[in-house]
Amino acid sequence: MAGSPNSLAQGVPPAEGAPQAPAVPKKEDTGLFDGSSPYLEYGDFNMNEEENEDTQFFQYGRFFGLSLGLGYQSATGNRGKLYSAAIPRFDARIQYWFGFNLAGDLGVFFANHSFSTGSVNYEAKLIGYGFHLKYYFDVKNASAAISFANPFIMAGIGAMSKSQSSLSSTQPDADSTMSVDFGGGFEFPVVFKKTYLTVEGLYHTQNFADTQDPDLSPDRSLLTGGFFSLMVHFMFVW
Repeated sequence: MAGSPNSLAQGVPPAEGAPQAPAVPKKEDTGLFDGSSPYLEYGDFNMNEEENEDTQFFQYGRFFGLSLGLGYQSATGNRGKLYSAAIPRFDARIQYWFGFNLAGDLGVFFANHSFSTGSVNYEAKLIGYGFHLKYYFDVKNASAAISFANPFIMAGIGAMSKSQSSLSSTQPDADSTMSVDFGGGFEFPVVFKKTYLTVEGLYHTQNFADTQDPDLSPDRSLLTGGFFSLMVHFMFVW
């Protein structure tokens, strides 16, 4: 038949007035197998923003950290009038990063305070356990000094145990309380992604049983007040 695909294939021109058959694309036609097609090659357009952030975190971020700290702890309020400062205070923590700006840590601390009532000297040994969330500020567009210092704020909850005794005590007086902690600090890199030096201040609330004992307070009011700690941590990261 005139104008049929077979006649076209044999090179016979179509009859006059017959509809033109569409040209058969050839493999060498431009654009048919274009290597720049977004469906055929890998590129940033195939990754959403969240995947980009994850990729950057796995390449440049930190995952786990172990820190050891040394510093001092003092009491505030009426308890601060009675207690001497605990020097040194020891800290140990394990830290995990959820991302560039958020981390969590589990820690324990040890601090020994002393005080006197009349002619009797007492020692109060504190052990605290807690979990903290730490938020690092985005300092990409800040000055070099602020970027290097890497400031953060932190808050958490934990428990605090006190063992109080004197030289004449046959058995220590033990007490425990819940504690809410909040504060902040700075984190300085020593070796990038390996070791860091952290300086932080934390306030710890407390409600020990002796808080309601006015006879222990120097001004005979309730023994109110929490604890403030200033610590320097050396952190190993992997």
